[in-house]
Amino acid sequence: MDKEFEMLLEEAKKIAHKVKLNKNFSYGSVACALLTKDGNVYTGVSTEIECSLGVCSERSAIAEMVKHNESEIVKIVAYAAKGTV
Repeated sequence: MDKEFEMLLEEAKKIAHKVKLNKNFSYGSVACALLTKDGNVYTGVSTEIECSLGVCSERSAIAEMVKHNESEIVKIVAYAAKGTV
């Protein structure tokens, strides 16, 4: 693994933990970290809603990146709280 990948993996691991707020909503079972062309790291977590309106962690991280007026991804890593990349 290269250093950028390892750094992104560690960032994703920090926020990957499933939290069940109630019977219909949970978040964090998957976390994502991405590195932009400008060298910034953005993270996101998945959301799971009983009615199938969830959001994947990658989309969440990309939304955070776009919010900061960036659009070029160099690397992206997703990590499941159960321990898979």
